[in-house]
Amino acid sequence: THIGNIRIEFVDMALRGRDSMEIVEELRERIGRIPGAEVKVDREREGPPLGAPIEIEVSGDDFAVLADLSYEIMRRIEGVPGLVDLQSDLEDALPEMQFIVNRRKAALLGLDTRSVGTFMRAAIFGLYSTRLRAGEEEYDITVRLPEDQRNNLELLSRLRIGRAGAGAVPLSSIGSWEYAAGRGSITRKNQSRMIAISGETEEGRSVREVLDDVSTVLANMELPLGYEITFAGDDEEMRKAFAFLSRAFMLALGAIMVILVAQFNSVFLPLIIMVSVVLSTMGVLIGLMLCQMRFVVIMTGLGVISLAGIVVNNAIVLIDCIQQHRAAGLNALDASVAAGKQRLRPVLLTALTTILGLIPMAVGYSLDVRSFPPRIIAGAETSAWWAPMAVAVIFGLAIATVLTLVVIPVLYNIFDNLAEHIKRRWAPKDD
Repeated sequence: THIGNIRIEFVDMALRGRDSMEIVEELRERIGRIPGAEVKVDREREGPPLGAPIEIEVSGDDFAVLADLSYEIMRRIEGVPGLVDLQSDLEDALPEMQFIVNRRKAALLGLDTRSVGTFMRAAIFGLYSTRLRAGEEEYDITVRLPEDQRNNLELLSRLRIGRAGAGAVPLSSIGSWEYAAGRGSITRKNQSRMIAISGETEEGRSVREVLDDVSTVLANMELPLGYEITFAGDDEEMRKAFAFLSRAFMLALGAIMVILVAQFNSVFLPLIIMVSVVLSTMGVLIGLMLCQMRFVVIMTGLGVISLAGIVVNNAIVLIDCIQQHRAAGLNALDASVAAGKQRLRPVLLTALTTILGLIPMAVGYSLDVRSFPPRIIAGAETSAWWAPMAVAVIFGLAIATVLTLVVIPVLYNIFDNLAEHIKRRWAPKDD
């Protein structure tokens, strides 16, 4: 009864001409803050359910201390630029009567908190006993105390709880009643009580920037012994995604290295190809800087991994051609020049077709196939998702193409001269 939800569905992008995040920011500014209410304005989440972009977890034992810490944290970070819709999952419920079990006395009498809780639940809320069949209908029969008795604390304290192999004892001998504030929900993580504080980020500031400011504000906050603050949300998901993509990238390079060693029967040639893969990431960073884009862990990481496959393919073609000319009797320098001339057109065409195919994705053009005839849409919202990957591949491939045609022949000659020098130095001399 205290929660309301309003869902707004936007018209197509071509009809409104504004990004959904711009409209969300305007709605958030117009609504502002309403005294006594928590208002959250956000767009619908796509994909699997994830946490909020900014999520701070406060964990410890005492829920009252956790509540005070959560209020203090919210007071400190509410002025961080770009942080909006700051909320806590702490739900205050109606006051309630709590029966606090004296664990020491209960243990001496052969009881524990579980048995006491089960007994009181059966007495107050009822315990399923059997089922009554009346014609074709069935009704559950629940046994519990009469209403006038279960709402009387004095009578409840006189209840006698049975013990295995011993007589029953009154509840008043193993605990006492306390009037305290209720909790709407209690969340635990790693067996510790926890309160989560979440917030959204405004357009124009990344999650990383906002999180750095929040970390700076909370750095000098003193915490009681046994309590800690951890950051979750998008930051935790980004760390997991980065770790996964890093492992995938290293495994891919390792598998490529093994295959190349088996193919060329050499260690130096695969190392040359791996150098070109590493240097191609320079083009990714240059492209992100020129387009003023952030390094998106998932999409940019996928772009780097896919780029590695293209670079390796071009490098293999060029080195294989050099090896063929070497087998025909040319020296390393002449073979490199001849292979560069021969493979220049295929390498450039491969790179050019890939770059031209990704340009519409990078600049935000997409094809709407839901209508007939299909129409081209400019500035579609999905372009913000795919653009980092497209930019990474475009600029990375452009730089890698130059590196393939220049750096690989140079490295090939360097390694060849080094190998010849080693052979002359360590070759056995005839007497």
